Amino acid sequence: MGRVRYGVTENEMSSRVFRRSLFIVKDMQAGEVFSEDNVRSIRPGHGLSPKHFQDVRGRKARCHLEKGTPLQWDVIA
Repeated sequence: MGRVRYGVTENEMSSRVFRRSLFIVKDMQAGEVFSEDNVRSIRPGHGLSPKHFQDVRGRKARCHLEKGTPLQWDVIA
């Protein structure tokens, strides 16, 4: 039986650059609401998948977020 590998393969890591993900496009303060004005789907794929935008929109930032930050679940209240 073949060896089972978990995690991201080398090929997947190199293709991440071409994927889109959610990024902060304007500086945000803690408590500010995520919207189309401050979150966009751009490359590279280092943040949340764009499919999660509807789950994020309307929720609030837990902390100050700078423009260019990849969006992650731990900063969403």
